[in-house]
Amino acid sequence: MKKSQPIRMCIACRSRYPQKSLLRLKLDGKELVTHDGQGRSLYLCNVCSVNEKKIKGLTKRFKQDEERFVKLLKELVNNG
Repeated sequence: MKKSQPIRMCIACRSRYPQKSLLRLKLDGKELVTHDGQGRSLYLCNVCSVNEKKIKGLTKRFKQDEERFVKLLKELVNNG
């Protein structure tokens, strides 16, 4: 019997996608970083990770430096 793939929601657009297709981040102190397997996390879809308006909203919501956050997202998208 096949197991179904977990479905998760993008924090920016609220759309639901399979877990494997989303970027997984976590808030470490006051800094957004890649999820390391411990603690709570959030998911971001590939469309929202390149959308400037969504990125700006996320940086305001989590009080992040926009340049650093964009660099992190580009690195994650390039690495898969």
